[in-house]
Amino acid sequence: MHDDLERTAESPALSSNRPPHARMEMLDAPGAIALAESMVQSRVVGDPHGRGDVSVALADAQASAEKGERVAIIAPIERLAALRETMRRIAQSRLSIVAHAIAGHGAEDLVALTDIGWGVLSSSGPEDAFDLSLVARRAAEDSGVPFVVVHALGRTERPAGRALAMVAIPHDKGVASFVGPSSRVRAKTDPAHPSRTPTSDRGFAERVPFALGAALREYGSTSGRRHDVFDKAPLAEAPLVLVGMGPVGDALFCATAELRARGYDVSAVHVSALRPFPGPRLVKALARALAITVLEPSDDPLGSGGLLARELKSAFTDAITWAPGFPGIGRIPKLYVGATGPSFDVADLAAICENMLADERGRRTFSFADTEHALPRQPHSPVITTRPEREVSMRWVLDDLKSAEAALSLCASSLATAVGLRVHGILTHAGAETTATVDVLASRDHARGGMARRGPRIVLATERGVASAGAVAPLDAGALLAVLGVTGDPSSALPDAARTLVRERRARVLSLQLGQDGDSALAIAATITGAAVAVASRVVRAPIDGAFVGRLVTEQLATWNDVGTPQAEAAGERARRSFEATRDVLALEGRDADTPDPGRPIGIA
Repeated sequence: MHDDLERTAESPALSSNRPPHARMEMLDAPGAIALAESMVQSRVVGDPHGRGDVSVALADAQASAEKGERVAIIAPIERLAALRETMRRIAQSRLSIVAHAIAGHGAEDLVALTDIGWGVLSSSGPEDAFDLSLVARRAAEDSGVPFVVVHALGRTERPAGRALAMVAIPHDKGVASFVGPSSRVRAKTDPAHPSRTPTSDRGFAERVPFALGAALREYGSTSGRRHDVFDKAPLAEAPLVLVGMGPVGDALFCATAELRARGYDVSAVHVSALRPFPGPRLVKALARALAITVLEPSDDPLGSGGLLARELKSAFTDAITWAPGFPGIGRIPKLYVGATGPSFDVADLAAICENMLADERGRRTFSFADTEHALPRQPHSPVITTRPEREVSMRWVLDDLKSAEAALSLCASSLATAVGLRVHGILTHAGAETTATVDVLASRDHARGGMARRGPRIVLATERGVASAGAVAPLDAGALLAVLGVTGDPSSALPDAARTLVRERRARVLSLQLGQDGDSALAIAATITGAAVAVASRVVRAPIDGAFVGRLVTEQLATWNDVGTPQAEAAGERARRSFEATRDVLALEGRDADTPDPGRPIGIA
């Protein structure tokens, strides 16, 4: 076997091959899919929200592929899972179709797609959605086997939310060169083509690992983002290992540095390919560990773990019985299985490490979504008193989805220009009667790992939103709670229990007035952007003044089609005032003599 197939995966951030990208775009999973497929001139059928008959769209894709056209289908994962027999026939026909399954946390109905003869990749966010769409296209056309990419965090109404992120888009020519011309698809319809020669399904499937491996390796030279069937961080051996797929694995991967700073000798593995499953390589990477915890997004109470846990247990069984192709091992590490639910935080991961260190007293199965079976948080666990100066976490609790999306779009472009931070936001909104919550992580590097929530440095909430538990419960000690649109004492908008929590955590309460058009999405977006830039500039120590922020927001809004010059200038002025008010409150941090009482309201003109 090639050395490239046996090497241990490493972080995409460690890649030294970084070609310049063409542009940055704020995308969610459906947007990333549409952009990737358009860059390779692929026709997309179906709808990410499931509007229309998915069976008709799948039949249309099959007919187009049989004619030698480059085609993809997009649909909710549960709608594709209901068409298993049709998808199995497509696999038997050896058509190079790519299906995009839009999911919540990524595990819903996933098992139904793993035994139909398709390659299966798991995406963890918009950046992965773009990259894996191109990788799946290249691998499908090289191998003649269709691929399905499960795009997690792609639906706002699901508890895990919908992710939006600033994605670096490679140059069009590089993408076209990586995937190849569409004529290569038409060539495969020729009965004399090697991929059309009669052979068994298993023999034909042996082409897939090599096609997928080549696509993953070569994509790095196109985008500068290195991918593999799984990533491991750090590369050195560690006695404790956390394993996850999709957004769970991505969150583990990004939280490893913080866990190690807390004193845990732990590494993380993020699995991206479920079919073909990299069993031999995973065993080789994990065999020296003392304990492994496999984290699944959802629980399977009647089973021995979810899909990933069962696959990993099977791989270790093959290895210890000396199955061909597997490395020989003399022992199997202790395997723990946990369910995360729609989100978790670093304190939960620390509890998992403590659980593995407890040895015989540790729980072999647990679930954070079930209070009776959750792991206790260890009060004696060491905590980090300083945060990385390369990232900023925030939470916004707003009244409607339109305001949340406008704020996220304006804030992302402004933070990228002002302080060079890339934004990753997860937006959740269950219905018209509920608030829209946005968890934002802005980072100098790849802004990923949003499913592992961080304690926000600032929470911005409307008068209605601040009354919800989601606005006050995540506050860190000394954090800032900004109430939008409240005149006078902002603490008057807080319920009694919330005021008590704010006082206990010594959080500051700030009033950010919105003006006469305070209920408009544009006013809310500008106010949030000003406060967000103030927090970010303090964290990264960037010398920025309010006038710069006002001009920046005005210039950003001038590019929006539905915003006129007077509106843009008014929003820029509102952002300037919000920036200055937030900056003044943050400047009081660390001044013992001048620090106001906890919860003291500070308003702006």
